[in-house]
Amino acid sequence: MNRRLATTAVSLLLLAATAATAAPAAVAATTPAAPPSTAEPAAAASDFGPVSVRGTGNTVLTASFHGFEGDPVQISVDARATTNTDPRSTAGHFHVRHVHTDGRLVADFEGDITCLAVGGREAIATGVVTKGEAPWFPGLELTGQKVALSMEDNGRRGDRMGWVWGVFGQPVSDCQGTVPFIRTTGGDFSVRG
Repeated sequence: MNRRLATTAVSLLLLAATAATAAPAAVAATTPAAPPSTAEPAAAASDFGPVSVRGTGNTVLTASFHGFEGDPVQISVDARATTNTDPRSTAGHFHVRHVHTDGRLVADFEGDITCLAVGGREAIATGVVTKGEAPWFPGLELTGQKVALSMEDNGRRGDRMGWVWGVFGQPVSDCQGTVPFIRTTGGDFSVRG
């Protein structure tokens, strides 16, 4: 077969394949859509079983934390939910401790987890501070403020964690947070779900 004939044959085959795949789409476009099934969301939700995140992560703040570089921070979380899609099923507790390099307490607070979302090795747990102190920030009221904690479970390779503190005016919505942006220097998080 000469080159021109082979090129023409391939072009016709591609055109036929394009027409064959476009035809069902054209028919679907003229066919009225079926009403949404109420069974579909229920089936999708049943695919999400129990989820949890447990453990403690220690880290040392980097130079990007101006004025706090070198400070040790520890975050502990014990959160669980019966499903990954219903925040009302969430229960748990968190504790955060931040000490300055000179040994003075920056902040120490704890609270209840109000929402937990898990995706693969990562989890976001949001909660509300129930008690704590922040002597580094005189007059700062912690109780009742929202926090978002994020954890990435990397097993023996070192976990990551992140946080957003509503107490400093950063918005915190249930089950929304930041990526786990800082590597842990000790401890271990276990994310399941």
